[in-house]
Amino acid sequence: MTEFYTFLEHLLYEHECVIIPNFGGFVVNAQGFSFNEKEGKIHPKKKFVAFNEKLKTDDRFLSTEWARKKSITQKEAAIEIANISKELKSLLVSQGVLTIGVLGSFTLIQENRISFSPNPDFNADLAVFGLFSVGLGYTSVIKEKKPELIAAPIAEDLPEITLEEIKPLQLSRSIYVYAFIAFILGGLGAFFLTAPPTNQSQSSLNPIKIEKKVIPVAAVVVPLADTIKTLPAPVVVEKEKLVQADVIYLVAASFQSLTQAEKGLKELKSRGFEQAEIILKNEKTKFYRISLGSESSMDAGYAKAAELKESKKIDIWVYKAL
Repeated sequence: MTEFYTFLEHLLYEHECVIIPNFGGFVVNAQGFSFNEKEGKIHPKKKFVAFNEKLKTDDRFLSTEWARKKSITQKEAAIEIANISKELKSLLVSQGVLTIGVLGSFTLIQENRISFSPNPDFNADLAVFGLFSVGLGYTSVIKEKKPELIAAPIAEDLPEITLEEIKPLQLSRSIYVYAFIAFILGGLGAFFLTAPPTNQSQSSLNPIKIEKKVIPVAAVVVPLADTIKTLPAPVVVEKEKLVQADVIYLVAASFQSLTQAEKGLKELKSRGFEQAEIILKNEKTKFYRISLGSESSMDAGYAKAAELKESKKIDIWVYKAL
């Protein structure tokens, strides 16, 4: 039976379930890393073996692997596995306890039921083969002591501060402030009083920003004859005249520039207003105006404007020169 136990152990390293027909099935369950607080140890992950008495149906897996191991036929292997199953039952009934190699042990309990106790040292996980439990150096975990809260002091327990203790502090601070202001004013006064005269002037109290004084250039006398030669030729504006005071004009258009006014004058003349002329602006006016004539009074100007509007179909407003 020792050979069969070893064979069964190796099958459980690679397979999660191995059924012994008419006896029961071994099932492999996985367990992660665990920590034992009492022992103070960290145990690696493992695969432990459990037993299910209800798994009795022959799936031919065990007989197939046994036939391969023993180099016999499938039928011969099935017969041998059946005999091993009967022998296991017989040993369990006669002894009451049956140890299956390193997997664990069986116990016969009430109503001829089978109870299995797995070996805690057996690990079917080959990935952690060779790993052992790690001890932390103590047998129990030391629990952290909760911090104790200290009650805040009551206002009555605080030391009293008198006015005599506050005044010296305020007085000492005032002395430092006044001394600092006196130092700044004294430094500025010394700077301006002791500054040497130079050909430079300062635009502010900042000594870095300095502007040079502008030295006036001596006037150059030019002969009158040379001045006359360099004067530009006078500009003649045809059919234009300056604004004359106390004159009532019949204005047909108004422009900000002389160029626009000349264009407007040309258009009005093309429409038959040969008397049209440009009124130049002066220091009191901002526009160049085109007049279609003038009158001696405002009433005469309004009458003439109404006549032109009706006969020539043009808007005219009466303008008195400033």
